[in-house]
Amino acid sequence: MTNNQYWERLDMVIRWANMSANSFGKHIGLSRSESLYQIKAGRFGISHNLAKRITDRFPEISLGWLLSGEGKMLCESNPILTIPYYDQDIASCRAMDSELLRPSGTLTMPMIEQCDCAFRSFDSAINDDIMAGSIVFLKKTDTKAIIPGRFYVIVTANYVILRKLRFAESATFNNEFILEASNDKLDSVRLHENEVEKIYRVVASLKMY
Repeated sequence: MTNNQYWERLDMVIRWANMSANSFGKHIGLSRSESLYQIKAGRFGISHNLAKRITDRFPEISLGWLLSGEGKMLCESNPILTIPYYDQDIASCRAMDSELLRPSGTLTMPMIEQCDCAFRSFDSAINDDIMAGSIVFLKKTDTKAIIPGRFYVIVTANYVILRKLRFAESATFNNEFILEASNDKLDSVRLHENEVEKIYRVVASLKMY
């Protein structure tokens, strides 16, 4: 095996995460991204420590595949999951993981990533991507694990909102996120990391007709 094959696998993960090499290195906790460029140059392979850093941040990625190239990049999903389901609009529910909030029932779902709960979303602002009335399946995460360009439910002191998240590019707005709607006529929302009380990644959605 050539070292370039290590970089090919690493590059696949970086592109899958929709990040640059530098932002990816920072995201997985590297103080410098030099080790990634050393792999790109063919000087090193993927160490077990690096592979573990990646899979700790991205549990969807197969540790064995990273190290050996055998199998598939993405882990096999749990074939059947039983997920707490709350038959209410997520935008009206700030106490999402409170013990006082009782689920309406459970959903048994095959071939879906591990998640924590499911709610309805009636937000027409993202209708082009997630149809209003859909059930969204959510996994609790934190702001350090955000993957740009993916959908998240953000809980703040004043509202709960489902949007596509990106990082603010300007250095003036460090540690801020851009919350984008699917409708181009609607303005994006700029949100500081400190305003985020809870955050959930949308792992799947189910249209309800």
